[in-house]
Amino acid sequence: MSDSEQSPNERAWSGETFLADVTRWVEDAAASAGVALTGEREQPHLRSWSSAIRFGAEGGDLWFKVNGHGTRHEAALLGVLAQLEPGLVPDVLAVDRGRAWTLMRDAGPVLRSVAGPEGQWEIWPAVLGRYAEAQLRLADQPEAVLGSGVVLATPEVLPGRLRALVEELDALATDQGGITPEERTRLGGLFPEYDDWCAELSAAGVPSSLQHDDLHSGNVCWGGSRDGARIIDWGDASWGFPLATMLVTLSSLAWSAGCEDDDPRVLRVRDSYLEHFTSYAARSELLRYTDRARRTGCVTRALSWRAALEGQPVDAHRDYDFPVRAWLLELLEA
Repeated sequence: MSDSEQSPNERAWSGETFLADVTRWVEDAAASAGVALTGEREQPHLRSWSSAIRFGAEGGDLWFKVNGHGTRHEAALLGVLAQLEPGLVPDVLAVDRGRAWTLMRDAGPVLRSVAGPEGQWEIWPAVLGRYAEAQLRLADQPEAVLGSGVVLATPEVLPGRLRALVEELDALATDQGGITPEERTRLGGLFPEYDDWCAELSAAGVPSSLQHDDLHSGNVCWGGSRDGARIIDWGDASWGFPLATMLVTLSSLAWSAGCEDDDPRVLRVRDSYLEHFTSYAARSELLRYTDRARRTGCVTRALSWRAALEGQPVDAHRDYDFPVRAWLLELLEA
């Protein structure tokens, strides 16, 4: 990709000055942790919203990550999770909240690189069990989690967020990511039903908690066991209805396996996750709440993309087929 095709963040994060500053910071942080670097450096991930750089180190690689403005909470959140749920995320060596920088130990290969779709069906219940248990413990730590800057996206606030997004996109031309008058009318007609879905979730009795919102096989590091699994890439995370996780997780499982969301294998994974919430509601209710959460979650996905591309030119939005609009219009297909 040429410089002219890169977003402002991509140009900045691949520049010599930035890489030199990062290398000095990583060297100091690694030395403080008693880790010696080998001198290897590779930047395999460079996007408008974040970049990751691998540093070779004795005893195992280290990973540096920088987040853009809209996802800068990830650095602080990883620091919080390293304290509250250390087995959920990679080992965190250093965090610079001001610059949204994080340094972590390598947590092993991502799940999709070690197991194909057919090999993942038995792994996902273990991953989701660990994740659900953490969600339920974190439900008692709202101040710590929200203090990282994570977005509040509970059922109580989502109706207002939906209306604000519709107004925002209605004011844009379609070639700038906006919606058509007909789409505006259809989305507006959905407001009462969306409000009802959110009201039902608000009254469900399931506690609000941290919700990853992009939990798929590319964001799970799998070392071969439940206790060794680590979840990465928390830039889309929000504080809201925990079962909304199932929007991306189930859809990605089905897509990878070439099946529908109601395939028995997908449903077994779903049910293994919901089992951890049966003290709050009966299974039949949890199934209905999951359906509602996956529908209302279209708005959190739109908000996540809006945050990820915050401050970036329209070309960056166009490169991803205007994902804010795309997720908002998913509501009309639900």
